[in-house]
Amino acid sequence: MRYLIEFVVSILSSIGFGLVFSMPKRALLVSGINGGIGWIIYKLVLNTTSSIYVASFLSALVISSISEIQARKFKFPASIFIIPGVINLCPGEAIYNTMRFFINNQSQNAIASFYKSVAIAGALAFGVLLASSLSTSMKKFRIRGTKRTDYLKET
Repeated sequence: MRYLIEFVVSILSSIGFGLVFSMPKRALLVSGINGGIGWIIYKLVLNTTSSIYVASFLSALVISSISEIQARKFKFPASIFIIPGVINLCPGEAIYNTMRFFINNQSQNAIASFYKSVAIAGALAFGVLLASSLSTSMKKFRIRGTKRTDYLKET
């Protein structure tokens, strides 16, 4: 039941982000569902591996892969589906803690929190990059047909 509530809230937050930034109306629900799927994958991987970095990477990879497919289907740029999907995974808490520690003059904690936020953002960026590059290489891949010059074939 908890995952269902988190899924719905994630969908609504992704749609809200899309509305704020004037996304096309046709893409709002699809990108919202993409954000919900990404959040559930994040939570499942986080519960099994206890690594926020692996969870961020895998969920960004899945979100970006789904977004590339949706971009071809709906004829929109992939970023329209990627950005609202990934926005739920951004390291807001770590950035907030970094600023709080700096303001309270706790430099060691601030630096540790800063490294954590940069590592999470890097995992998200690497997941998006990997899915995008795989999608680009799959566009160029084509199964070749038989050539017209078949020398073994008798005429």
